[in-house]
Amino acid sequence: MRIRQRRIVAVIGIVVGFLAAGVLPAQAAPVSSALPVAQSASVAAAEPSTSPAPARRVWVSVGEVHDCPTGYACATPTWGSNGGWEFQFYNYGTYSLANFTGDSGSVSNSQTGNAGMRLLDQSGRVIRCQWAGTGDYVNWDPVWYIQLSATPC
Repeated sequence: MRIRQRRIVAVIGIVVGFLAAGVLPAQAAPVSSALPVAQSASVAAAEPSTSPAPARRVWVSVGEVHDCPTGYACATPTWGSNGGWEFQFYNYGTYSLANFTGDSGSVSNSQTGNAGMRLLDQSGRVIRCQWAGTGDYVNWDPVWYIQLSATPC
C-alpha cells in the first residue's frame, strides 16, 4: 500500500513540476545592439489597411501596370518585395490609413466629374489634392487619411 501511495505522490509531483514550468514566464534573451542588419531587417512590415475598408482591394505585382477603374480613387502603398495592395475607394468620405509607409507608393484619381482626392496629415490638413483624371507617386510617411469628395481641388 505504501509503494502505491509513493508512486501517486511521485506522479503528482512530476505533473505539478511540468505545470509550474509551463506557467513561469520564459526569460528574455539579452538585447544586443550589435545585431547584424540582415537579422533586424527580417521582421516583416505590417500589412497596410484602411478604416473604413475600401470598395475593393487588388494585388499589384512589381512591374505590373494596373489602371485604376473609372469612378474610383486608388492608393497603392508599397508592401513587401513582390508588389503591394491597390486600395480602390468608391464612396465619398474620409479613410484612416494604417501602415501606409515609405516614399514609393502611388495614387490615381479616376473619379468622374471634378471629384477631388485629398491626402491629409495627422491633424487633417491637406498635404496634396489629386485632380480627377490624374495620378502621381506619393511619400506615404506624412499621410494619415485619404478624403474623397465631389469638391474639386
